[in-house]
Amino acid sequence: MKHPLPPLDSLKVFEAVARHMSFTRAADELCMSKGAVSYQVSKLEARIGALLLKRSARGVLLTDAGQILLQATRGMFEELSRSLARISTAGERPITVAATTYVAARWLSARISGFIAEHPDVSIVLQHTVNAPDFAIDSVDVAIRWDRCDGRRDPSRLKELPMPLFPACTPAIAERIARVAGASPLAGVVLLCEERSQDLWLEWDAGRGLIRQCPRRAIADANVLVQAAVDGQGLILADPLMNAELASGSLTTPLDGMLEGYGYVVMQSPSRPVGPEAKGLAQWLVQE
Repeated sequence: MKHPLPPLDSLKVFEAVARHMSFTRAADELCMSKGAVSYQVSKLEARIGALLLKRSARGVLLTDAGQILLQATRGMFEELSRSLARISTAGERPITVAATTYVAARWLSARISGFIAEHPDVSIVLQHTVNAPDFAIDSVDVAIRWDRCDGRRDPSRLKELPMPLFPACTPAIAERIARVAGASPLAGVVLLCEERSQDLWLEWDAGRGLIRQCPRRAIADANVLVQAAVDGQGLILADPLMNAELASGSLTTPLDGMLEGYGYVVMQSPSRPVGPEAKGLAQWLVQE
């Protein structure tokens, strides 16, 4: 029997917007762009032939039709979550954890090892597509993502791991920078960076003009980026997860100044049904 219902994705997006009364907060929770959220709501309104939300100077308002649909979708998702939780038994599905290989190797692996030592029957699968444009937080049990660390209240954000960023390079490049006099000690030094939407080097420079004459080289893989810095290819914005390279002397800090406000965030979708093992792992990571 075919059910003439709107797409589940559109209903999920509408429920998030209506719950937060905000397109922006819904987009953050669902790891979608604000435009994609607006499109899903518009598509849903066209499908059912009724206006669900009104934008005003005070934010988002629910229409009468929106109020009715919110109650229906909220009850539907809650019942669906309960049903899925009942049929999901321990050990039947592995825990999926989304993190980059850089974070997995330098922060996550040791903590997972400790968790597995106490829960030897648990199976954990690491997924490394956490930075993919189409990544959805409700597709995994736990995710660790690079983001702003500003203490925002969000049910999906379990813990912030602030990572102040600071310039680092080989001792040879640091000596070269120290020998340069004047206002542009970094002139000609290659700035190594990841392919992120924000320019972290520009934020670190904060208008001082230190990087004005610096060429850039983008390397998407953080592990390759660190190795490039160790190999003397340029200057990197290091974080505390690179302490091994700093302690060994492979990298050193040639300049003062830190960029704060960013780091890694341990996340878990509030709408994804998860078993006790996944909840336990999330709490383990939060408490470590």
